[in-house]
Amino acid sequence: MTAASRPARPRRPWRPLLLPVLAVLAALAGCGETTRMEVPAELPLRMHDQLFVVEWALQREASAVRAVGRATPTIDSEARVTLGLFGLDAGGRIVSRGTAHVHSDFASPSIPFTVSLTPTGRESSFELRVLNYHIPGLRMGERDSGPGRSPLVDPVSPRLC
Repeated sequence: MTAASRPARPRRPWRPLLLPVLAVLAALAGCGETTRMEVPAELPLRMHDQLFVVEWALQREASAVRAVGRATPTIDSEARVTLGLFGLDAGGRIVSRGTAHVHSDFASPSIPFTVSLTPTGRESSFELRVLNYHIPGLRMGERDSGPGRSPLVDPVSPRLC
């Protein structure tokens, strides 16, 4: 088949514009307003865990237990944090757990969070811990237990040390 005998393809003048238009639409879709978590006015529980000050409240319901609050880095930097909420039985063994991955934004160094777990009914207490974090510019290996890893949680067994 020669070039002269091939049927002519229809011209699509809009086709070169398709990729840039799709890129703009995708960018606009990602730039929507972020949902803000409502943090209670009263946060009765406070702890220092690794490089964070964590203020929080425990909310109990029949089907869920939540830790709601804010984590604030003790250094002036943005951060990504993994938090763990553990339900412990009377012997200190973990019987339920929940995790949340949260990050700071440019507007505030405090990181609002909600960590939920489904209770088993055997919990006698609950503990919240910073399990992991990433802070830009912080070198790995600067802390005794390794940065970003909680010295309180043994990665092999699901028990608090």
